[in-house]
Amino acid sequence: MSVTGWDDTESYTLRGTGPGGTDEDAVTAGGSSLLTRVILMIVGCTLLVGLVAMGVSSLLVGRQQREAVTHRAMLVGTLQASAMGQAVWEFDTRAVEGMIRGLMAEDPAVRSVKVWAASGGRGSHGEPLVALDRPAGRAELTTVERQIAISGSDGERNMVGLLRLTYSLEEAESATMTALAPMAGLVFFSLLAVIGMISILLNRLVLAPLARLTRSAGAIAAGDYRVRLRNRRADEIGQLTVAFNHMAETVHDYTERLEQRVAERTEELRQSNEQLAVVNRQVMDSIQYASLLQSAILPDEREMARRLDGVCVLWRPRDVVGGDFHIFRELEDGRFLIGVADCSGHGVPGAFMTMTVSAILDHVLSDMPDSDPAAILGRLNRMVRAALARGRDNPRFDNGLDIGLCLVRPDRGDLLFAGGRIGLHIVDAQDGAASVNEVKGDAQSLGYRRSDIGHRFTTHRVELAPGRSFYLTTDGFLDQAGGARGFGFGNRRFNAMLLEHDGIPMADRKAAFAQALADHQGDRAQRDDITLIGFSLSPAPAAAVSEAAGPSSHFIHP
Repeated sequence: MSVTGWDDTESYTLRGTGPGGTDEDAVTAGGSSLLTRVILMIVGCTLLVGLVAMGVSSLLVGRQQREAVTHRAMLVGTLQASAMGQAVWEFDTRAVEGMIRGLMAEDPAVRSVKVWAASGGRGSHGEPLVALDRPAGRAELTTVERQIAISGSDGERNMVGLLRLTYSLEEAESATMTALAPMAGLVFFSLLAVIGMISILLNRLVLAPLARLTRSAGAIAAGDYRVRLRNRRADEIGQLTVAFNHMAETVHDYTERLEQRVAERTEELRQSNEQLAVVNRQVMDSIQYASLLQSAILPDEREMARRLDGVCVLWRPRDVVGGDFHIFRELEDGRFLIGVADCSGHGVPGAFMTMTVSAILDHVLSDMPDSDPAAILGRLNRMVRAALARGRDNPRFDNGLDIGLCLVRPDRGDLLFAGGRIGLHIVDAQDGAASVNEVKGDAQSLGYRRSDIGHRFTTHRVELAPGRSFYLTTDGFLDQAGGARGFGFGNRRFNAMLLEHDGIPMADRKAAFAQALADHQGDRAQRDDITLIGFSLSPAPAAAVSEAAGPSSHFIHP
């Protein structure tokens, strides 16, 4: 039995053939990296402890060495003060200076010596009797002062001067480093010994078994579920081995039955996918056909172009079908209706609403073909409410529309506009200057629960004039999010777009408007159905043209 409790010659047995692991695989799996991380942790902890120990020892030893130097300075100061008492009393500067020079020659730690006489006009606060200095260096300094006294004839000691010694503690620092050098070497070699011992034990007791376990797991990952590990240990590694063998048994038993189950489930999924594909194809075919039906109720742009000087239509449902549609109805005397409607909902529900509203609008126009747009919207509001009355019991069922409608009268040289939450944008280009004005529709939607069934819509009269163009758009264009911050397209950007492209033919503006919207939208999804109609028309030659230069905004009540 080895130190690890494993058979070192064979880590696992294969009952049959199967891929086996290699030492290189174990290294790749992370065994060496684990050893490295553990060693780094041990080194870090040991260095931290060693640095703390060295720091504490440095403080203690340094304090002792500084105290020793300070004590020596005090002793030297006492001896020197006693020796030079008579010379100071006699003001014998040569004798005092000789003593000081001898002291500085004998003791290199002395950096400065100053002697003051207590009498003769030379007190301790005046100029020193003798002062000798040498460079102090970068080391810390300590100062010792001693009184210089002599004994009188009566036996009393009289102070005759003051001695001040300045000592450098560089010697203490050098002694500290010399004392700590053996300790540093001991810490270093202890670190090497601990790292080596722990690395050997860790590798044999933990990492080697984990590497073999990794190779066995790699064999299972490669498809050999018959691999089993031999276990002769009762510690955590042994428990891990038992758990691994149990897992291998479970996986082996499960995979023996898995292929059959997978085949059965695959066949079930294939049949389900085929059924879903058939249903999806039927649904998409239905939606595509619904798109054809919805397109059938939309006016032909070529027919519109024959009656107008210029026209552009941008119709873009969010899905295959949508809740927006545009209107063009020819009336008597060369007059016609043109407008846009935004029904509630998107996709198929919105498309059903457009079909319903279009049918109701046809019925209204058959009953009142010569009425102004305000009367048409009032009648449409009431009939949509009545048509959808059966669904009012469901609180989630609330449908209606926003609409902008123009009655164009070339014979009179004007148009009448009425709107429910959709306005009419008018671009005037005269004398090389262009401006945009908006005739707002009423703040009233049609057909909803909250819609006022008795609301009287307002009719606005606007004159037809050369260089004047008109635009109707649903809120899908204005509310489309885009730009860096996801803001809507907005009225200001919309008006600027109309002015920018006013100089090109009306038929070319469709592509220009679509490109402006795409530049703003970027990669963001379309959030609503979009419909935009632009047209221009000059008054009939015999029409009486108003003298007003700008669009009028007075009202005509139905």
